[in-house]
Amino acid sequence: MHSYRRQDIILLFFQIVVWIFIILAPTGVQYLIHPVGNIHLYLISGAWVISPFAFLYFACFYLLIPRLYDRGRYVWFVLAVIALIAISNLHLFCFDHSNIEELPEMIVIGKNTFTSALISLDIIVVVTTMFHRKYIRASRRQRELEEAQRKSTEAELVWLKNQLNPHFLFNSLNNISSLTQIDPDQAQEAIAQLSDLLRYALYESQKPLVPLAGEVEFMQNYIAMMKLRCSDKTEVNEDFQVGTGHEQIAPLLFVSFIENAFKHGTSSNHASRISVRLHASDGKIVFDCRNTNFPKDESDHSGSGIGLENTRRRLDLCYPGKYAWEQKIVNEDYCIKIEITV
Repeated sequence: MHSYRRQDIILLFFQIVVWIFIILAPTGVQYLIHPVGNIHLYLISGAWVISPFAFLYFACFYLLIPRLYDRGRYVWFVLAVIALIAISNLHLFCFDHSNIEELPEMIVIGKNTFTSALISLDIIVVVTTMFHRKYIRASRRQRELEEAQRKSTEAELVWLKNQLNPHFLFNSLNNISSLTQIDPDQAQEAIAQLSDLLRYALYESQKPLVPLAGEVEFMQNYIAMMKLRCSDKTEVNEDFQVGTGHEQIAPLLFVSFIENAFKHGTSSNHASRISVRLHASDGKIVFDCRNTNFPKDESDHSGSGIGLENTRRRLDLCYPGKYAWEQKIVNEDYCIKIEITV
């Protein structure tokens, strides 16, 4: 509410300044053209003609339109406008025109023409006020909608990140659990690596963007930890090229693909291969992950796909219209490719 009050005060101040200028400008121009006579007479005559328009504007903007027109009381609104026009110009209609020659030449016109022009201008002021208020309300609603959408997007991104971190931790702990039965020393090393990874995931992931070089280092460390549980039959290739290193990206964006590659692309009985590639240049980041495709048995319910779903949704929110997603099977390999314009 406080911000709206400040906006209303700024708007009122702006309106007052504009109307003061409208009242004084014609008087100043007239005096510059005919710099004779009393300047006060010019000011009084200018205010005498234009002030009723200002009164009509403010009365309609802050009283009649919000209390009558916006509430659908159109008949009452029209009657109130007619009454307001009569009241605001009562001093002009009752003016003694026998002394009209004493006024500046600017307002010396026929009485009937003067009255008709005055009423026409009053109607124009009312209509203009209605459009002005409608435009301000529409602009304010648009800003409120954009702010609500921004907050909703931020809240959803936080929710997705909070889902991703436990998902990442769950898979990592499963890997370490497997290592404790195979090689306790490697399990100890994996715990140390996991500590470094969690430090990055907990602190750096709170930022909307992180340096791409830091994200690549995180992925390299994660791959190194995952390789500890792989057998000699698994071939892992990495290719990271970050260009100048100044690029930034949403944090933990590609880790789900690497998780899935090691979880579903390796086998203790068959030769397996995993390839992780990331290249960045000319404002584009291309991530490519390939792994041997070992379809899951129907009885295997591990991996609900929440990581991929969250990643897809985060891409929609962080890079709308700026990314391409390609997912397919090529030569018995599962391939996923993400291209992002940053």
